[in-house]
Formats: sequence, structure tokens, C-alpha cells
Amino acid sequence: MSAYLEWLLRLAGAGLILLAFMHVPIGRVMKWREEAARMSPFNAEVFHVHTFFVCLVLVIMGLPSLIEPRIFLDPSRAGGWLAWSIAGFWAVRLYFQWFVYSPKLWRGKRRETFMHGLFTVIWTSLVAVFGLCGLIQAGWLRP
Repeated sequence: MSAYLEWLLRLAGAGLILLAFMHVPIGRVMKWREEAARMSPFNAEVFHVHTFFVCLVLVIMGLPSLIEPRIFLDPSRAGGWLAWSIAGFWAVRLYFQWFVYSPKLWRGKRRETFMHGLFTVIWTSLVAVFGLCGLIQAGWLRP
């Protein structure tokens, strides 16, 4: 199971880093520059800064998963905190996917419904992978 989880962690790490860099084309498709131009200068700057930090957090989560996945599998207090924190982060993101975003944004729209489903699968997978690592760190599962 350990080798399989290492592979999943590397895949998750690569995916998180890819998602960070995908914000550039996503921003173009969603016309963030045009939307930000209609905001007050303060709100536009906050939007751009927050987008940058979202990308930075994705890279910070992705790098240890990609480069050193044993951090999540070799028992340590830091590994436990890290695994549970990342699992919790993605669990909250999954909750927002279903209960904060309005279904009006995606229901009945082919592309948006597909993306909603795709991100549901991605967020669920991240919760599962890092949650498994948390269970290993807690001693409830063996790697």
C-alpha cells in the first residue's frame, strides 16, 4: 500500500502544481482581467493578490507531495498535522463546491456541469489521499 500511496501523493502533488499554473488560462477564459477592470482599484488589487496566494498555496501543498511523499507516510507529529490539515482544507473546498456555489451557476449548462463534476471528483480524491495519510500518521492504518 505504501508504494501505491507514494504514487498517488506524487500524482496529487503534480496535479496541485498544475492547477496553480492553470489559473492563467482559467483567468483568460473567465475574463478575470475584464471583470477586475469593473471593480474599484482596491477590490481589483485584493482579487489579484488573493489569486496569487491561492496559486502559491497550491504549489506549497503540491511540492512535498510530489518531491518527498514519505513526509506523509513516515509517522511524525508534523506529518500528521500536515496530512490532516491538507485533508481538511480539501474537505472544506468540497463542501463549498456543493453548498456555497449556487447550482444556478452550473445546473443545465453542459460545460459548467462537467467542470462541477470533475472538481467534485478531484476534491474528493484529495480528501481521500490525504485523509488516508492522516489515518496512517494516527496509527489507525499501516502503510
